[in-house]
Amino acid sequence: AASDVYKRQMSDMNDRFIRLSVSLSRLQKVIQRIKTDGMNRIELKAGHTLVLCQLDAAPDGYRFSELTERCDLDPAMISRVLADLVRSGLVQKCGAPGKYNAIYRLTDAGRDRAVRVRAVVADVSRRADEGIDPGELAIFYKVLAQLTENLEAVEADPTAAFAPLED
Repeated sequence: AASDVYKRQMSDMNDRFIRLSVSLSRLQKVIQRIKTDGMNRIELKAGHTLVLCQLDAAPDGYRFSELTERCDLDPAMISRVLADLVRSGLVQKCGAPGKYNAIYRLTDAGRDRAVRVRAVVADVSRRADEGIDPGELAIFYKVLAQLTENLEAVEADPTAAFAPLED
């Protein structure tokens, strides 16, 4: 009887792992397609969306390292996106020479584009939240943050998790 309970628990965990993995993958893909489609309409790339939104929220701008942290993107990606946005006249690089100590701010054209992007983000978010109780949505984001934190801890020290692979 105890072994049946254990097997059922293992099966449930496996099912949850598969559901989580597949759902997150599908979610990431659909978000990427939405960003790609939307940003193409204003001659930008999907990767520009988050940087544009972050800079829009910071009238004084951000340093390279702050953007990297706030967007949770690798420095090479942030570097490419900033170069594109500066080249297109949407972002201004101010202050210290070099990319690391400079401050990046939206230009007037960048703020105009960001207002339009923010309106799309608000509409897509509203549509994504349809039919979901606001309290449940708050719990979902709290749980998602905790899952992320827990899995980051496993990634930081995977020894115990990977022990069954060591036989």
